[in-house]
Amino acid sequence: MNIISEDLLSKMLKMGFTAYEAKTYLGLLKHNPATGYEISHEAHVPRSVIYSILRKLESKGVVISIHDKPRRYIPLSPKQLLSRLESDFSEKLTSLTKDILEFNNRADTEGFWNIRGYHSLMRTCVALINEAKESIYISGWRREIIGLKKPLLAAKKRGVDIIIFSFNKIEPELGQIFTYGINEKKLSTIWNRKLILVSDSTDLVMGPANMEEDEQAIWTQNRAVLTIATNYIILDITLYGQRIKRDVSKTVTKLMTEKGNNLDQMIEESIQNNKM
Repeated sequence: MNIISEDLLSKMLKMGFTAYEAKTYLGLLKHNPATGYEISHEAHVPRSVIYSILRKLESKGVVISIHDKPRRYIPLSPKQLLSRLESDFSEKLTSLTKDILEFNNRADTEGFWNIRGYHSLMRTCVALINEAKESIYISGWRREIIGLKKPLLAAKKRGVDIIIFSFNKIEPELGQIFTYGINEKKLSTIWNRKLILVSDSTDLVMGPANMEEDEQAIWTQNRAVLTIATNYIILDITLYGQRIKRDVSKTVTKLMTEKGNNLDQMIEESIQNNKM
C-alpha cells in the first residue's frame, strides 16, 4: 500500500472520521474488492477491530459489502464521498443555524473581537470577503491584498463592488484601484503595515498587518468605528485624487454614508448661497 500522508489523514479526521475509519477507506481505494483480512493488512488496521470499522463505514454508506463467502467490500468513489460529505455538512449547518438563532433571541451586538496573529487576520478577511454581498472597501499593502486576490476575484465575479486604496502597486483586475505604486520594501522603512477592510458597510477588520502572531487587530460591527474607518479610506482616496489630478468624486460619494451625502449637499447649498 502507498504510504498515507499524515496531512491527508488529518483532513479526514477533521471531517469526522476516526483514524482507523480513514485508513480503512483509503486502503479500500487502493485495493478493492477486499475481505476484512485483506484490508486489515493493506490499511494497517488491527484485525481485532477491522470488522467493526467496516460495519460502521457500511452503516454510513461509505463502503458497500458484496458477496457472502467470503464477504468483500468496495468503497464509494472519492467524488461520491465528497458529495455525500458536502450534503451532510450542509444539512447539519442548516439545522445548527436554525437552532442557534432560536436559542440566541437577543439582538446582535456591536461588540469588538480581538484577532490575534497575522494568519487569523487574513482568515477573517477571507471569510468576510466570501460573505460580502454588496461592497468591499480596502486600504492596505500589496502583500495582504495579493494574499486576498482569490476571494476578491470571486467576490467581483458575484457583482460585489470592490474599492482598494494602496500606496503600493495593485493590479486593476481586482476592482476600482487607487495606488501610488510605491515599492513595498521602500515604504516599510518609513511606514508600518496596516490593513483596513470594510465589508457591506457592516463589518470592519482593522489593525497592523505584520507577519507576527502576537499582534492584535480588531473585528467589529460598531457603527461609529465603521464610519471612522470608512472616512479614513475616503481621506486617502481624496488626497490621492488631489495629488494625481484625478476626479474621485463618484467613488467618494459611493463610500459616504447617507448622512455623509446629506452633509455634502448642505455644504454645496451653503457655498452657493454665500455667493449670492
